Amino acid sequence: MADRADAGPALRVEGLTIGLDRGPSPAPLVTDVSFAIRPGEMVGLVGESGSGKSLTAAAVAGLLPRGVRMSAGRIELAGTAVAGDGVPAQPRDSLAMVFQNPMTSLNPSMRVGDQVAEALRLRRPGLSRRDARKEAVRLLDEVGIGRAAERARQYPFEFSGGMRQRVMIAIAVAGDPAVLIADEPTTALDVTVQQSVMDLLDRLRRDLGLATLLVSHDLALVSERCDRLLIMYAGELVETGDTGAVLGDALHPYVDALARCIPERAIELGTVHSLPGTVPQAGQIASGCRFRPRCSFAVDACGGDHPPLAEHAPGRAVRCLRAGDPALAAEPTDPGEPGGPGEPGGLPRRLR
Repeated sequence: MADRADAGPALRVEGLTIGLDRGPSPAPLVTDVSFAIRPGEMVGLVGESGSGKSLTAAAVAGLLPRGVRMSAGRIELAGTAVAGDGVPAQPRDSLAMVFQNPMTSLNPSMRVGDQVAEALRLRRPGLSRRDARKEAVRLLDEVGIGRAAERARQYPFEFSGGMRQRVMIAIAVAGDPAVLIADEPTTALDVTVQQSVMDLLDRLRRDLGLATLLVSHDLALVSERCDRLLIMYAGELVETGDTGAVLGDALHPYVDALARCIPERAIELGTVHSLPGTVPQAGQIASGCRFRPRCSFAVDACGGDHPPLAEHAPGRAVRCLRAGDPALAAEPTDPGEPGGPGEPGGLPRRLR
């Protein structure tokens, strides 16, 4: 881990732009996304469905669906460019990915141990079948599967959802990756199993020095697990920074609204909050600030030039013209409420 830590960011993404692969200038699906993750760090990529977070992760992993392409930007793994302008597509051997539903990733006709062993031999061609099977059992034990030698001879349908996800994590770390992308890895699991799987990911990223990108819509989850957050809306980053700062003192109204939807925050505030509306689709994005149609304290200037993602403080960036405005300290009212924004006496939302 020390060697990895001294080598700089394990993953660097600069100006990533993704669009439909049709016509000379199709509407972008993801626009100018940049971030870096250090070894041993877990960074959360967060947003509602349709915000572009899974598409961003797929581009980093080289798994964009047919008909979608990376049209601009650069991706580096351990300092080596693997995609980007003028860069021939390179294999991403130092990257592994864990998906939401392990049953769609595991081969139902193969024994679990053979699938882990296959992943090992793909990365280490000189490894014998016998040694690969031994190492597969060790990895299954490492990820918390009891009686690993016995369970290695079973099939995926004989495992629970949480155990299947542990098998996928074993396959992911079999190649000794520098970067792990976990795309909604606990969504299909119950709460107690979620915690155990996340405990496993936490331990592995610390022990192995994995730079981990956790893709999620669950703010409660990322608030407990991630060092930093990248908040996306309508295909672009709207706020980035340390987890405690972003969720405890949100600068962007979208982030503030999401934070208020966390159940624990509802208990604190004494009311359940929801965010009206939906994320706009590509080609239907309003001019100026993309969040403006749903924002309860937008002003005329928000419909002008598209706001940049600007540094607000060291390690903290936000895409909002009014970030830091003292007028935003008033208590919030929901859009559409009597006395809400646009109504006489309406109060702007508060950014805590």
